[in-house]
Amino acid sequence: AAQGNQAEANATIEEALAASPDSLTLLWAKATFLEQANDIDGAIGIYEDIYAINSNSPIIANNLASLLATYRTDEESLERAYTIGRRLRGTEVPPFQDTFGWILFRRGEIEEAITYLEPAARGIPNDPIVQFHLAQAYEAAGRQIKALERYRMVVDLAGDTDPRPQIQTALAQIAALEAAQTTE
Repeated sequence: AAQGNQAEANATIEEALAASPDSLTLLWAKATFLEQANDIDGAIGIYEDIYAINSNSPIIANNLASLLATYRTDEESLERAYTIGRRLRGTEVPPFQDTFGWILFRRGEIEEAITYLEPAARGIPNDPIVQFHLAQAYEAAGRQIKALERYRMVVDLAGDTDPRPQIQTALAQIAALEAAQTTE
């Protein structure tokens, strides 16, 4: 996979899983590949299985909670993400801060979310989705100038042709916030 041979990497993971179907490391690798291939439901299913076996792993908990909070919009998934992600409260690990901050944002706890999303954005400055999460929180908190700056950063990092919905939302919000500035 590191050499760009995704198909070979996937085939190797499948072959290894056939020989060792309960390997948490192999299942984790498969979930990562599924997520990268935008098979979010498949990735969530595997993380749910791994979490059922090893709920003590903060990385597995983070990954599962993050996928649930980012890609599912139903209340049940959000509450499951919160239940799993509560252990991340007080964390200083940027990916965990992003996950917990995004969960808080989704639950409407905007100001507390910002206290997690700001350090996450500083700790992972080149990830457009982390920057997007902070932009959304700034906008919800009424900090339009900061939101606009952060949305621009999202697009600068991802490029305006990135098809992910967060990037497309960032483009739309840039236009809306710029239009609001010209009418003020």
